Amino acid sequence: MYLSASTIPKPASQAAYWAVIGLIPFTLGFGVYPLLIPVLIAALLGLMLIGIKPFLTNIQDCLPSRGCLVLLGGLGLFLVCYRGLYIPYHPEALKMPWGFFPILFALSIFTVLWIAFFTKPSEHIRFIWCFCLGALVLGLATVSATLALQAPPYYGNVIDIRYLPFGMVKFINTPGMANLLSLFPATFLAGFLLKPNQRPKWFWPLGVVGFTLSLGAGVALGQRSFFIVALVIEPIVVALFLLLLKSWRSFIVICSLLMSYPILRWADQAAGTGFLYRPLDQHFFNDGRFQMLRYWLEHFIANPFQRTEVGPAQWAGLQWFHNFFADVHRLSGFWALLAVVILIAYIFYRIFCVVRIDKRFGLFLMAIAIPCFLIMNTSVVPEGERQPFLLLLAIGAISEVAILRERNRLKANATKTAIE
Repeated sequence: MYLSASTIPKPASQAAYWAVIGLIPFTLGFGVYPLLIPVLIAALLGLMLIGIKPFLTNIQDCLPSRGCLVLLGGLGLFLVCYRGLYIPYHPEALKMPWGFFPILFALSIFTVLWIAFFTKPSEHIRFIWCFCLGALVLGLATVSATLALQAPPYYGNVIDIRYLPFGMVKFINTPGMANLLSLFPATFLAGFLLKPNQRPKWFWPLGVVGFTLSLGAGVALGQRSFFIVALVIEPIVVALFLLLLKSWRSFIVICSLLMSYPILRWADQAAGTGFLYRPLDQHFFNDGRFQMLRYWLEHFIANPFQRTEVGPAQWAGLQWFHNFFADVHRLSGFWALLAVVILIAYIFYRIFCVVRIDKRFGLFLMAIAIPCFLIMNTSVVPEGERQPFLLLLAIGAISEVAILRERNRLKANATKTAIE
């Protein structure tokens, strides 16, 4: 039995209800995870104020389902292989912090379980929206602190705001921060795939302001991956999905964003930043990340069971390949890589299943999962930024709930027909 309209909280507890819906994903997206403990306590108190029994019923129905068990089993297998087969890299210089694995395990399992508390599509849409809003706030705060405390150029000198309250100035991975900034624009554009009544509250004002601020922050960082994800790949993906839905008005709006590229390129060249036109550079595939990825692929194909350190020679001093799959293989070997490939392939398969059930909602999930997957191929995930991995897990869990909801609906209809 799922949370029905009759169990939606009354006005007196609406604030607690929306706080529960929004606070947890916002904190997960914000990425300062010690804040999650007081937020979780507040959320549980909110659930008790609303009436926790329907939510417990939801999770009791969801967790024993075959799809959810497969998702949790795949996640558990990956986490066990990732930790159990882990070999420290550059042990004389750097080891993974002692709390990395327990925190990653706890956040991953918690994300899936928290999704199972809720079954309504509107609740899951708000989860994704608030998660990406949290990532946006982290990115904007980080860029603001960097602009205030650092001299240009800012690339490679981005301040980690988590240490500022303690009087310490440390730096954070610039590409990773730019990738986090791209999550909110991707989600905003994916919202065009939803019906107006499905979109989160304040979709337009928050979306337009957030998109504009993230664009400004991305330009300030001068990071190419932000531009590729937020202004090229995501608009193309959403435009193609809008064609499938025959949403012509939204399709024209998205196409106008793509057609603005020549104007943006001209402005970028005039400003001398060399940011927006870089993806069309003929030397794009000679970029350091592509060289490292090609190096890893060549060695992986030659011997899949042999861990490969970062290369080629000019990049050997780096600690990461800046690719989730290459770094998993480098740290924990072939079996950990195989486990995570199966996990992510399963998540995308389940999203396809949702598309068959509810085309708009399924394409919305797919339009966010694709940039998450691409970000994981260009940054230190989950070593540096866990958010893209957690968001992809959340989308996998949402897909399982959506499939189970449809299955129960069909079963209820069949029972009703049999009775009649």
